Amino acid sequence: MLEKFEIGGREVGGNAPLLFIAEAGVSHFGDMDLAEQLVDLAADAGADVFKTQFFDVDMLFAKSASAWRDRLRPRNLTFDQARALKDRCDRRGILFMSTAHDESRLRWLADLDVPAIKVGSGERNNTGFLEKLARLGKPMIVSTGMYREADVVEAVEACRRGGCERVALLHCVTSYPAPAADINLRAMDRMRQIFPGPVGYSDHTEDHLAVHAAAARGAKIIEKHITILRNVPNAQDWKVSAGPEDLAKLVADLRRVEALLGSGRKEPAASEAAGQDWALKALVARRNLPAGHVVEEADIVAKRPSRGIPPNRIAEVIGKRLPAALAADDPLPEALIG
Repeated sequence: MLEKFEIGGREVGGNAPLLFIAEAGVSHFGDMDLAEQLVDLAADAGADVFKTQFFDVDMLFAKSASAWRDRLRPRNLTFDQARALKDRCDRRGILFMSTAHDESRLRWLADLDVPAIKVGSGERNNTGFLEKLARLGKPMIVSTGMYREADVVEAVEACRRGGCERVALLHCVTSYPAPAADINLRAMDRMRQIFPGPVGYSDHTEDHLAVHAAAARGAKIIEKHITILRNVPNAQDWKVSAGPEDLAKLVADLRRVEALLGSGRKEPAASEAAGQDWALKALVARRNLPAGHVVEEADIVAKRPSRGIPPNRIAEVIGKRLPAALAADDPLPEALIG
């Protein structure tokens, strides 16, 4: 598996900026006007990806799940509607992606030429389906809600058998909303130990704290549900979604978190240049010292500012003769260690 790869011309993984996926899911409720508003919400907020979901309820649910069939049937999109959403994303400069929840929608992903395949957590142990998705020849982003470690390994191997080496894994908790005690962001660390590709986080919490924490923990991809409507009966995604009131701030805050992470090298920052002058110390005369005086430890002290010999070089000045007299608090001449 590759450590980093491109999605829609954008590098993912390594030191690349995190990819933010605005997951609209079925929050359009089958209403194209609402779906287009969701595209605009994601684009205006600065998200990298707008994502929805494709399914045929009769292919996705058995007859015994008639309540789920009835619940989701009105939230289906037609292929023409899906293409219209992709076209709107293209015009708005945001990538379009979708999750295909059943085999009837694999062709849709191919025909729409999506830049990557997003796999929902519900495909745990569905290795045959994962292989078929992998054969589409696109990068894959696999959510791992409800997965054990062995399931993660199994899913990655299925993607590889299908010919896909460009795989990213998202830690996820499939609960709406997911309680804080269950989020377990340290699982991302373990996933990195067993998997070389990009690791990220798909969020189902009520606020944004876990998203910020995941970014600070080095998530390479963040997925957050979005919505415009609230308090919708017989629906759950709105409970864990960002909306017009906070999505733009969420994306901006994540970019700030990324900036806070920095390069990882321990070295002075550019903004510390002035601070190094006033905050650090240099060796100065403790009292008036005559020219030719042989310096003893009792003759010197470390004080601010740092203009002169640093305190960690004190051993190099002990026993040296002063070339000129020093008044109290004068810095020791750097010629002593030259």
